Amino acid sequence: MDALRFPFTFIGVLALFIGGWVVLYMATHPILDAGSRSLALGTAAVCIGFGLYVLIRRLRRGPQP
Repeated sequence: MDALRFPFTFIGVLALFIGGWVVLYMATHPILDAGSRSLALGTAAVCIGFGLYVLIRRLRRGPQP
């Protein structure tokens, strides 16, 4: 089972990175229409939420044999 744990942890870190990148992009490009802005912020919220879920779950369970 240990072979599958690293990819899920990596996906969680990658999701946090993508969510942060979207937020940073939105902060530096304020001239976007309301639809694009809401889709981007929704994407960032989903990515950050998923990334936090995966990493918190990993930290709570710790290493498993």
